[in-house]
Amino acid sequence: MVTYFKVAFVFLWMLFASCKSQNNTKKDIKIEQQTVQTKLHNNNPVIRHIRTADPSAHVWKDGKVWMYTSHDMEDAVNYDSMDGYHAFSSTDMINWKDHGEVLHSKDISWGAIGWMWAPTAIYKNNKYYLIYPHSVKGSKDDMRCGVAVSDVPEGPFKDLGWIEGVEGQWLDPCVFTDGDGKTYLYWGVREPKVARLKDNLLELAEKPRTIEYGNTNFFEASYMHKRNGKYYFSYNAGLGGFYGMADNPYGPFEYKGAINPKQRQDHHSVVNYRGQNYFFYHWQNWNGGSKFSRNVAIEYLYYNEDGTIKKIYATNEGVKKVE
Repeated sequence: MVTYFKVAFVFLWMLFASCKSQNNTKKDIKIEQQTVQTKLHNNNPVIRHIRTADPSAHVWKDGKVWMYTSHDMEDAVNYDSMDGYHAFSSTDMINWKDHGEVLHSKDISWGAIGWMWAPTAIYKNNKYYLIYPHSVKGSKDDMRCGVAVSDVPEGPFKDLGWIEGVEGQWLDPCVFTDGDGKTYLYWGVREPKVARLKDNLLELAEKPRTIEYGNTNFFEASYMHKRNGKYYFSYNAGLGGFYGMADNPYGPFEYKGAINPKQRQDHHSVVNYRGQNYFFYHWQNWNGGSKFSRNVAIEYLYYNEDGTIKKIYATNEGVKKVE
């Protein structure tokens, strides 16, 4: 009888162990499937092989989405070492081709090594231009607004010098061409400025104006875009992106509040690609990143019926592939 119970116990124990093993296997498979699913849908940040920040996004005449970014160093403890702008292009918003370094401080005869901060870009005069802040002697207080040109969007870009009358602390320029062909430069730290540029893009066509935007929280990273006849002046307030709206590129702008309220150091740009609006910005918190080592991310951008912008919050998912 004892032997019978021993055999029965061993049999039941083996059956239990087998069921547990199968359950664990199913659980492992489920976890593995979830991991794959997460990898498939976590598209932010979109650039991971190098640190990139300050994305200036555009849809050029070739039908591709292009973005020009500054380049953070992996273990940076300040912004002095930022160098070498990169150009990226995509046709589906997920797969981005790195066209490499398109302009480096060593290519700029009038500036210091490093100090290649947030660039902007424009297509004008049948050429592509980078307009960028760069230090003359290696200080945030002696920045100039440089201009470089290329015949093709992927560069390389050749420096042409700087725009006279635009200097001071870090500038974070944004360049915007209106429907009438007039081009405007927005820049500044703590006090936003705007002025129309001459067609050569190397000279101001007028005296700079201080932008009235209905608040006092402007810090840096001016940006301008236009939709349905309305002009959107947006910026980084130090913690989050905010904006105002106007009927002309100078303002005054009616303050509308936050676009990206919880993203520290918001420095953004906006494009419409195949009927969908996209918001480009950068993260600090991916894979050991910091405020000096950032990565570009993308979210969908939506407008309310009255033209105001729906708030954006950073997501791991980002945007889906455009087919």
